[in-house]
Amino acid sequence: MKILESRPERYDIGMGLLTLGTLTKIKQQIAEHTHLGDQVLDLGCGTGTLAQMCIERGAQVTGVDANNGMLSVAKKNSPTANYLNISLSNLDEHLADESFDIVLSTLAFSELTRAERVHVLKQIKRILRNKGKVLIGDEIIPENIFAKCFYYTFRLPMRLLTWITTQTTTNAISSFDDDVREAGMKIVSSKSFMLGMFILLEIKK
Repeated sequence: MKILESRPERYDIGMGLLTLGTLTKIKQQIAEHTHLGDQVLDLGCGTGTLAQMCIERGAQVTGVDANNGMLSVAKKNSPTANYLNISLSNLDEHLADESFDIVLSTLAFSELTRAERVHVLKQIKRILRNKGKVLIGDEIIPENIFAKCFYYTFRLPMRLLTWITTQTTTNAISSFDDDVREAGMKIVSSKSFMLGMFILLEIKK
C-alpha cells in the first residue's frame, strides 16, 4: 500500500474503500473481545484505530508496526497506547513470555510469507497467557467454488483499483489452518465476510 502508507493520515479512508467497509466491521468485532484491564497486543497496528477501540473498552494496548509514518498517526489517534517500531518478525527480541491476554491483528498476516506467518504465530504463542486468545482479521481466498469464482471476478477490478491508487496490490492467504497448527495452536472459531473474502479467526493455545 505504498501511496496510502506514504500518506498515513489517509490510510483508513483508503482501506475503507478498498475493503468496502469490511475492515471497520472486523475491527469492531475484534474490539468486543477486549475488557477492562486486558493486556492487549495489536500487531501491525497501523494508524491505531483498533487500539483506540480497545482502550475505550478499558484495555491496555501495545501497538507494533514497522512503519514510522503509521505510528506517528497512531500516537495521535490513540495517544495512551504503548508503541514499538519493529517488524512482526522481531517480536522475540522485545516481548516477554506470557505477557498478553489478547493478541490482535488486521491485514498484517497477508503481508507475510508463509514461513514468516508461522514464525510470528509461534512468537504469539510464547507471549500469550495460558487462557489468552488471538484474533486475526485478514484477506483470504475462499474455499467454496462459487465464492472463489466471485472472488476472482471481484478481485480483478479491485486489484486494478488498488494498483491505480497505491502502485501495489493486496495479497490473500489461501488458508490459515496449516500455519496455526504448525505453530502449535488451534482455531476455535471462524467468521467470514464478503462471501468469504475476509475472515475473522479466534485462536487459542
